[in-house]
Formats: sequence, structure tokens, C-alpha cells
Amino acid sequence: MLKNIVLFCVVLGGFSHYGYADNTHPIEEIVWLQSYTPPFHIDKDSHAPQGGICDNLTEQLIQTIDDVKHTRLIVPQERINKHLNEGDNVCFPCVIHKKTANDALQFSTPTTVYPPFSVLTTQKLAAEIQAQHGNPIKLIHLLSDEQYVYGQAAARKFTTKINKIIENTTVYRKASLSWSSENESQAVIARLSRGFIDYTIDYPFLGDYFVNHSRFKNIVSVPIEEDSRKFVLGAIGCAVRAPNNFATKALDKINKALDKQVLHSPAYINSQRFWLEQSFPQFSKYYQQQILNTTEPANVEITNTPN
Repeated sequence: MLKNIVLFCVVLGGFSHYGYADNTHPIEEIVWLQSYTPPFHIDKDSHAPQGGICDNLTEQLIQTIDDVKHTRLIVPQERINKHLNEGDNVCFPCVIHKKTANDALQFSTPTTVYPPFSVLTTQKLAAEIQAQHGNPIKLIHLLSDEQYVYGQAAARKFTTKINKIIENTTVYRKASLSWSSENESQAVIARLSRGFIDYTIDYPFLGDYFVNHSRFKNIVSVPIEEDSRKFVLGAIGCAVRAPNNFATKALDKINKALDKQVLHSPAYINSQRFWLEQSFPQFSKYYQQQILNTTEPANVEITNTPN
């Protein structure tokens, strides 16, 4: 049962610790962060009855973990980092999985598989950029080419390798950064579609979303040489700086719910396929291999049930 859900928006102002936990008492609340970044989080409508990529995941975890209070908090991307760094009792359902914790996050078991990052550009420029910088695109060459304007959301991060390539090029110092806190991904795509920037970097399904569900129809994705992975594992991250071992306690509950129910749920699997399969035809293969085959029950298989 959905329990004590509060949905509200915070753009400015402070954020106090939620709930009470110490070394002898269980956690009382998990605060679920989400951002203004479709298609990861979107309002449900007739075109997307399951919500965004991470919405059904959060909903099922809230329904399954019924012994704590759950609060959903919508914040701009840069404030997610602020809450994590300040050690609030928060979890974020849309992060890249890592085997070990870092200084901000402890990670759940993998929750999904994403395609590698790509260059997003316009139909008009795609062939021209590929002719000059290859297909897949040599990102380091493109980012060094000052005739093309690179843009991204100010708080957007990629893999460590891609981040270093971006930051070490002269183009990055001249990059067009978007500081919008309202629908951050759309702000970048709108500027790309209208010719204010020439390309950005993101997942190819981001382009699919705006082509299929907005007026920005001229966006295409091109693979990049520097991200040759076959897939990227997604996960939930909880704040390691939260007091009284919050992350470990929260993730113990989260991982049990994932393994026993959520990851095998047809509703969740179909919501992932709905968003990812268009530009990631091998989604079902890798979800079966990387997610289902590492959890129980082992006999669950993905079927091509229409969404």
C-alpha cells in the first residue's frame, strides 16, 4: 500500500534530515529524489501511462517496502548532489551502477540496462559531423573542432572517461551550458533543435523521447567511439553521508524488494522496454542476462508483450 506519500517541489531553501535512525533503531523514512529530466521522470498521460523510466521502479519500491514512510521530492539536478553531499536521508533511483560505494553514493543491485552514450545532433548536421569525425564519432576530435558548438545541462555528468575528454578540450571552456532548473533535458534539446547549439552528449533514448513526444522532431543520435560498451547498468543510489548507516539499512530493504518482486514484475519490465528498446534493440537480451539471471526466481523470462 502506498504509504504517506508527499509530492512537492523544492527549488530553493534548506532541507532538514528526514526520519530518525541510529545504530540500534531501524530507519523510519526514505526520501526519494527525482529531477526535471524526462524521460527519466515524467507525469503519466495517455502516451506514457507508466510514467518515466524510473517512475514505475520508485512506485513499486514504495508499495513493496511498507514498513517505512516514503517521501518523493522533486528537485533540480544540481540540488540532488547538494542533498547527497549534505548527508540527508535520500535515495536517487536513476544512477549508474558501480560495484563499490563512492564518496556520495552506495549502490543497489543493478536495476536495468541502458545503451551507451551517444552524440545527439540534428538530422541536418549528422552526416556532416560523421563525414569529418567518423561513425562512430571520435569524440575527442569533435570536441576539439571549434566550428561546432557543444552544449549540455550544467549539472550533467557522463562516464569518467567522457567527463575527462570534455573537460580537457578547449571547446568545453567555450561550451554552451544550460542552467535551467525547469525540464533540464528539454532545455538542451530545444536549443539543439533550434540551432543554438550543434550537438550534445546523452543516451540515444533521450532523442527518441523528444522525437516521439514533443515538437522537436529533428534530433538523431550517433554512436561515439569512446563509449564502446554494449550496455550500461542502472541502479539506485543512497546517500553514504547520511547518519547512522542509513544507506546500508535502506539498501538492504531496497535490494530485497528488487530481487523478490520488482525486477521480475511485467509492469516494470514493460516500462523499461517502452522507453529503451527503440534505440537499444538488444535491451531484452541484456536485461535477461544482466538483471534477471542474477536474481531469483531464475525461470523468469522476458516476453515480447505489447506495452
